[in-house]
Amino acid sequence: MQKGARNKDRINVFMDGEFAFAVYIDTALANRLKIGSELSVEEKERILCEDGEKYALACAMKFLSYRMRTEKELRGKLSGKGISEDCVERAVKKLKEIGYLDDREFAGLYAQELLQKYGQRVAVQKLMQKGVPRGIAEEAAKDAGQEEQIIDGYIVRLKQKHRNEEAGKAKQKIIRALMAKGFEYEEIKRALRRYEEE
Repeated sequence: MQKGARNKDRINVFMDGEFAFAVYIDTALANRLKIGSELSVEEKERILCEDGEKYALACAMKFLSYRMRTEKELRGKLSGKGISEDCVERAVKKLKEIGYLDDREFAGLYAQELLQKYGQRVAVQKLMQKGVPRGIAEEAAKDAGQEEQIIDGYIVRLKQKHRNEEAGKAKQKIIRALMAKGFEYEEIKRALRRYEEE
């Protein structure tokens, strides 16, 4: 046995002179692993399972320390680290229980950010790309509800940009630009009416 080169909290376990697996120091102590210990296949599997959950949680906490993530994103990250499906499942369940992993909260915060630049349709698509279920994505985009202010701001800027063009062509360009941002046609028409009434 020897300490891990990259992670000093883990110990490399060798069997018959060959690297066999790595476990956290507390797992090694709890299972009384020491030089000369003999392990059956069942004991090795049990230790790896116990340690795998700790490793999955440690990796998950590291990923979540950078930024919030959806359940789907976190599962992908953990699977990419070679963590078994069972350990990923247990880590995800634990993180949801303690409130560190919440797709609804993620969706609410990310929707507010998205709606600074896009309409609800694009915001919902981007939330779903992150793994947020459609119902939660639609609810979050609707609840963030700043769309009117955002579209009004875009119209002011786009009107300024196209001010020297023929009115009908400028209007079509503005409508196309706003639809590309994810605003619905009816919303755009209402916003243009508000602008013209001012």
